[in-house]
Amino acid sequence: MSIIEELAVFNEHDQRVGIATRDHIHASGLWHETFHCWLIEEREGERFVYLQLRSANKKDYALRYDITAAGHLLATETPEDGIREVAEELGIDVKFSELQSIGTLQNIVLTPAISDREWARCYVYKVTTPQTFTLQQEEVAALLTCRLADFAALIYGDAPTISLCDVQSGEIKTVTRAQLVPHPQSYYEAIVEALIKTL
Repeated sequence: MSIIEELAVFNEHDQRVGIATRDHIHASGLWHETFHCWLIEEREGERFVYLQLRSANKKDYALRYDITAAGHLLATETPEDGIREVAEELGIDVKFSELQSIGTLQNIVLTPAISDREWARCYVYKVTTPQTFTLQQEEVAALLTCRLADFAALIYGDAPTISLCDVQSGEIKTVTRAQLVPHPQSYYEAIVEALIKTL
C-alpha cells in the first residue's frame, strides 16, 4: 500500500496556508516546499559541481541530470529535516550545520503531466574530504561532476555540451542543456551565481 504524502501548501508570497496531498498539489499547481542541496568541491584551485542522474524508474524526468540531492518537505517537516535526502540519495553523512544556505528560489515547472510550483530551500555542501557515495538506486542512477565554469557555460548558452565524469566508474558523458531537468532558467542562473560566490 502506498503512503499518502501530505505537504504544506503555500501562497505566492511564501506564506503557509494549508495542507494537501502531494498528488493534489501537483495536479492543482499549488505552491509547496522543497529541499535542494548542491554539492561542490575544489580541486587544485578549481571548483566542481556534482549532478545526479535520475533513475530510469522515476515517474518524472527519468534519466535527466538534476540537483545533487533534493526532495519534498512534508507538512510536518522543516528545511532542516531535508538533510535526510542527502543521506538517502547519496549515502553520505552530512550535518545540517555543515550546509550553507543560498536562499529560497521559485522553481516552477509546468508540463501537461504536472504543475509544479515550489518554494525551494536551497543549500550548498562543500566536499572537503574524500567521500564514498552509496547511491539510492530507486532514485539515482549515477553521480557525476563537472567544472563549475563548464556548468555555467551550459546554463548561459555559451557551450552546447559539457563533459561530466561519473564519480564511481570514471566514465565521461557528454551532456546538453536539454538533458537537464527543465528547472526555470532563472533558477539555474541563481544557482550558478550562488555556487560561484560560496566560500
